[in-house]
Amino acid sequence: MENLEIYNKVKSVPKDAQKEIFGGRLKGMTDIKPQWRIQKMTEIFGVCGIGWKFEIIDIKYSEKDEKKQQCCFVKINLYIKVDNKWSDAIPGIGGSSFIALEKNGLYLSDECEKMALTDALSVAMKMIGVGADVYMGHGSKYSPPVVSDQTQQTNDVIHSKPAITPKLMEKMKERINKGEKGIVFKAEQSFILTPEQKKELVELYKLQTNG
Repeated sequence: MENLEIYNKVKSVPKDAQKEIFGGRLKGMTDIKPQWRIQKMTEIFGVCGIGWKFEIIDIKYSEKDEKKQQCCFVKINLYIKVDNKWSDAIPGIGGSSFIALEKNGLYLSDECEKMALTDALSVAMKMIGVGADVYMGHGSKYSPPVVSDQTQQTNDVIHSKPAITPKLMEKMKERINKGEKGIVFKAEQSFILTPEQKKELVELYKLQTNG
């Protein structure tokens, strides 16, 4: 099998599987419908549980921050069957808000574990190329679009949150190392993070809490 054989089969996302984000800090960016990922995995590998499968390794909740906000994190391993052989584990870590402070007060999500699982699956599937064309930054919710000077002048606000800088990433990691709680959630609320940046912060947080 060629190295990019599977990748090239799953990288393109049809327009009807894409959805524009209309509100919040990700307004104007593009997300991928979760069911499309499942359809594509089934198309390439077979029915879930037979041609591909996943297992939940861990579910954790962050400590509440000073505003009583809390996040849920799910860690999974994804497996695919190629030539009748199961692959090694393909890890994925996802997160979602459990308790969030909104304009009308604290909101408790009863679907945070499901949403965190969906996020973790998308991260793992991305490793084999699922939806790669979107994740490359062509309208992805994880990458802010390039804004020209002319466009900037004609729009008062393009995005309510900026992309995080390397310097700020280092500061966030320093705060996690000092034992400060809720930093991943704060970073997501304040900045646009790439999946790799989010994973780096989550892994560091888990290392500190487990250590």
